[in-house]
Amino acid sequence: MLDGSGSNPTRIGALQRARGRAMVGFAGAQNRLVDLHQSGSLKALLPRNHAPVPDVVLVNTAGGLTGGDRYTVELSANAGASATVATQTAERVYKASADVAQMDVSLRVTGGGILSWLPQETILFDRSAIARRITADLDADSRLLIVEPVVFGRRAMGEALTQTRFTDQWRIRVDGRLVHAEATRIDGDFAAYQGRGCLNGALAMATVLYVGPDAEARLDQVRALGLPASAWGGRLVVRLLESDPRQLRRTLMEFLKHFRGCDLPRVWTM
Repeated sequence: MLDGSGSNPTRIGALQRARGRAMVGFAGAQNRLVDLHQSGSLKALLPRNHAPVPDVVLVNTAGGLTGGDRYTVELSANAGASATVATQTAERVYKASADVAQMDVSLRVTGGGILSWLPQETILFDRSAIARRITADLDADSRLLIVEPVVFGRRAMGEALTQTRFTDQWRIRVDGRLVHAEATRIDGDFAAYQGRGCLNGALAMATVLYVGPDAEARLDQVRALGLPASAWGGRLVVRLLESDPRQLRRTLMEFLKHFRGCDLPRVWTM
């Protein structure tokens, strides 16, 4: 018979929170795996592919994030290595009771390496709360591609997003010098962010950032796809707003196929 004797009274009623950490590192032109660590609810898989660049697939075994969850991702491609990182599926951020979920992503690319951070959509459920932070360090000979799509609510389920807390902080440094910084904050009544000066009625958005010595030279290539893009100071930025999340996904898939010159990780097309 379980009568609760011996249990810690301070833990009664406490909600279980998820923790996860994944660290993956590659080095050398042969893309040799030099670091691999995974713990908690975050797993890093290296599926076989037929491309010269390895894919890393991150899996959140908790099935999503909610208030109080903490996740950390550390990725590196050094000494000429190349790697592509994606998530197994869209990341769902569920209703939070009080606390905020946290996702910290750290990227490092040196020695002419190439790293592509290509997670699938982050879907914000009604009354969700998440704080995300992306930091990256690379040298002037390396290249970094970041794609971050966000979907507001579950349109297919008929859900209308009324309240959410979403903060997103990016800090990108080249040779130790800050070259790109941005911050997004949506807090409270979602309808208040639907005006022309903000989302303009969009239910999905994406930011694409490419940092590399050829960033400005590739601007015409991106604009030829009909995308709003700008390039300066060694970086290229694309910002997308869509009323239909499915259209946003199609646009991103077409862009990535042309921009990278190779197929997307299979998880994007499954």
